[in-house]
Amino acid sequence: MTELHCGENPLVSIIIPIFNRENLVDRVLNTVLNQTYRHWELLLIDDASTDDTKVKIDSLCGDDTRVKCIDNVHCKGPSGARNTGLDYATGKYIAYQDSDDEWINVHLETMVRYLEKYADKIDLMTADPLRKYEGTEEVFNYDKLDVTKISYSKLDEGYLFAEEEIFDKQLRGRVVTTQCMVGKAELMKSVRWNEKLNAAVDIMHNLELCAKNIGVCHISEYHAIYWAHDDNLTNVSGVHSPNRMERVHGAFALYWELVLAELKLTYKQEEYVKSNLAKCYAWHLGYETFEPQNKFLVAIEYYKKALKLLPNDAHILKALRKAKLKLFLSKFGLYYGK
Repeated sequence: MTELHCGENPLVSIIIPIFNRENLVDRVLNTVLNQTYRHWELLLIDDASTDDTKVKIDSLCGDDTRVKCIDNVHCKGPSGARNTGLDYATGKYIAYQDSDDEWINVHLETMVRYLEKYADKIDLMTADPLRKYEGTEEVFNYDKLDVTKISYSKLDEGYLFAEEEIFDKQLRGRVVTTQCMVGKAELMKSVRWNEKLNAAVDIMHNLELCAKNIGVCHISEYHAIYWAHDDNLTNVSGVHSPNRMERVHGAFALYWELVLAELKLTYKQEEYVKSNLAKCYAWHLGYETFEPQNKFLVAIEYYKKALKLLPNDAHILKALRKAKLKLFLSKFGLYYGK
């Protein structure tokens, strides 16, 4: 694809939350600076970094006035930083990226071309992410969206999804990916990032976007590289302690609770959400998080919460009985682990 003519180029606001990325910031800066589409503003929202992140940004960007480093004024964390970015964004379109990931160099050019050409049909463009391990560069997930699972019409090489199916598909899997999407500013600013969640934030945000019955067009190409490393909160490249994962699993439980309480669901969707919430309570929190820490009383409470949602689940009932036995034995010093 060739770039739009100079006077026709709408501004794209790129929002990237950043915190102590001194050793990685050059990668994300270069992926923006190397875009074939040149009319953008880069909003790096600094979350009170304590290293030389800002110094590194200055040295790499020099006098490029398109690059702005802004202090986060909202709740600390990626969600608060992104909300600050939304406050400052002035572009016709908004794109998100993470501080340690990359785009292909025609990402913005491709997305803007579709948004401009089909402005009456498309509100949001998206594509596929390629997921790799940091260090080895091994691909651990070719995260290719199966477009045959949703109704669509073709727009050039893009797939315009049926609006009535988007929410359900996003609820049960993925339609849009944060690092790949570029959307109309009025849409993007209408959905704020949930500052109470410390995991599953992208999932909640993107589901809320899809709840608006928007026009989503997908490019079946890899536009972003997601790098998994030890500093990722939900890093898949390793085994983490139950204590660390308590935060992550708790956030996913809160996610399902929010979906159940705040979004309009059909009966089948509600049953799906309740099932996932119950599994999160019982297995992710009760069995995988609290029992390994010998917090049997807490685990028992989560099994009970799960049974309120799935009262006839034999596996959860069995786990509850076992947890009660372990609690009893532990009181007399007779429980020595699994």
